[in-house]
Amino acid sequence: MTLSKAKIVGKRKLIALILGGVLSASVIANQALTIQDAETAGFTKRGQQMFQMIGASDGWSGSWSGDKVELYQYQSPEEVKPEVFESAVHEGNLSGWVELCQHKNMLMLSKGKKACVELKKL
Repeated sequence: MTLSKAKIVGKRKLIALILGGVLSASVIANQALTIQDAETAGFTKRGQQMFQMIGASDGWSGSWSGDKVELYQYQSPEEVKPEVFESAVHEGNLSGWVELCQHKNMLMLSKGKKACVELKKL
């Protein structure tokens, strides 16, 4: 193999390596989250919710960063239905929910402002 051919082969391998890394990072970034991922990041379960009624695959009440929360896991981000809970965070609502947030395939209601920040770090 000539020197110029070796350089071309080397460049192609480098490009393939870079593209592989970019694709891997993209797959990881789009990977579905789980309740267990949230637990690893500090969410503490208290009681299981009736998650099936809202089309979720799992759901728990608990706490995260000192906030009382309800956390729901869906199969994909497209299946998340934030409109189900939008009225729960309106000012003056008796439920006490302060924030509604979605990150990837997870949906959370929070009685504080810290938990949603933590969810979005996942």
